Amino acid sequence: MKTYTLSLLLLATFLHNVAFANHYLFIVKEASLERLCKSKKILTVNGMFPGPTIYAQKGSTLIVDVYNKEKYNLTIHWHGVKQPRNPWSDGPEYITQCPIQPGSKFRQKIILSDEEGTIWWHAHSAWARATVHGAIVVYPKPGTNYPFPKPHAEIPIILGGQPKNSDAFMINGQPGDFYPCSNHGTFKLEVKSGKTYLLRILNAAMNEILFFAIGNHKLTVVGTDGSYTKQLTRDYVAISPGQTLDCLLKANQEPNNYYYMAARAYTNGTNVQFDNTTATAIVKYQGNYSINNSSISLPYLPSYYDTPSAVHFSGSLRSLASKHYPIYVPIKIKKRLVFTVSVNLLPCPKSGMNVTTCQGPNGTRLSASLNNISFVTPTYNILEAYYYRVKGVFGTKFPNFPPYMFNYTDDVLPLELELPEFGTQVNVLKYNTTVELVLQGTNLVTGLDHPMHLHGYNFYVVGWGLGNFDENFDPQNYNLVDPPRRNNVAVPKNGWIAIRFRADNPGVWIMHCHIERHLTWGMQTVFIVKNGHRPEEHVYSPPRDMPPC
Repeated sequence: MKTYTLSLLLLATFLHNVAFANHYLFIVKEASLERLCKSKKILTVNGMFPGPTIYAQKGSTLIVDVYNKEKYNLTIHWHGVKQPRNPWSDGPEYITQCPIQPGSKFRQKIILSDEEGTIWWHAHSAWARATVHGAIVVYPKPGTNYPFPKPHAEIPIILGGQPKNSDAFMINGQPGDFYPCSNHGTFKLEVKSGKTYLLRILNAAMNEILFFAIGNHKLTVVGTDGSYTKQLTRDYVAISPGQTLDCLLKANQEPNNYYYMAARAYTNGTNVQFDNTTATAIVKYQGNYSINNSSISLPYLPSYYDTPSAVHFSGSLRSLASKHYPIYVPIKIKKRLVFTVSVNLLPCPKSGMNVTTCQGPNGTRLSASLNNISFVTPTYNILEAYYYRVKGVFGTKFPNFPPYMFNYTDDVLPLELELPEFGTQVNVLKYNTTVELVLQGTNLVTGLDHPMHLHGYNFYVVGWGLGNFDENFDPQNYNLVDPPRRNNVAVPKNGWIAIRFRADNPGVWIMHCHIERHLTWGMQTVFIVKNGHRPEEHVYSPPRDMPPC
């Protein structure tokens, strides 16, 4: 395995200018950036927002020294990196590590394996990932090429926004032309007529699935979540929080016009507040043209509530599944699991609690759960408790199936089903177990889409549908030939997703909704994958500088 050095590079980087090394420095501290519409200070990495893009090659290993120069606890997660046998550097707070305390540092070892394409990194503590995030670009190994024509250049497109109830989404750190304070800093992509560009799009927004498009141009998807796909050309794409899409853009339109990139929310919950603004950036052709700015118009984007457009886009993705990029979908399943994914309600105490937390219907408090268990984050991390056999930190009674059977997507559901149980319960898997997991959305409180992310693994999305999963009928329509390989998939509103994976990465791995408010409310659980029999199937020993609790 080769190790490379990493250099800080600009967001728009031509392929021949990329350099690699093995040591990287992240300094996390507050900064006040004048180009933001509001003058408040934000957390940044190396003074950048979005943070620095990491460039690496497939199979390489990176060392990142993370210095916490702020007054808040912090962790960093390397989203989409499987970290084989190395959960110690995965990053989720109190799951695989205790946080990096103010004034401390943690050296994280980032082990790349079969990831290729665009993944990303972000804070995994509290709501810090709103500004502490950036792209990871994983190039093919030396001597190999992309499974598509080499682009003229490639550009990360980082979609962000809405830490709580914001008034703007962002494209590469700027809301765009519809915000006067952003006019001078609106991101502009300059292209040459006739050339093809690779856009590495990631959704770092906190709470919203986004539609994204470019005026008068089509996007051809060639990869997602660090894996290549069959080419899929569309007028727009849908991308959930935590997901990435690699898209080819052909500069084939009239060069004497500007063209908007645009991103706006897709959401379909009842009485759910969301940011209904549109973020923009500009595509500009190189050359001396007389351009009338008044002619620039927004591309077509589906409506906020257009569920069919969102789910059918994601459902159309297919793995490349070729000779050079094979896939390995588990066929014989040893363990079948069904998890309900729900929003819940809690009674709000009459005293002793901030009333701003009681914003559910009729003065209740909102919660969330998987299989009716709302996850309680411990005060000592689960990985070290498991490794050192510390008792009392977690239980192993997370149910394999929903504790209550009912019509999950009915319009009217009993109120008693809205109250979850609480616990720090995990699901234990034997090494190399083949797993099928059906994630069933429910209509409790309100039906919503839930982008579910599994750490430490990629999985195959073998089936999906609206309504209740039918274990007798729906598996007959599974795609076991070329299902998309992902690490984050959106369970559709009042629908289901079926995924498969082989539990061949020992360690402690969290699964959670990537909508931050749902994660905060408890929509998460943990898989503990046991060691195998051979030494190379065991979790590595912990690093010496693990942050203390």
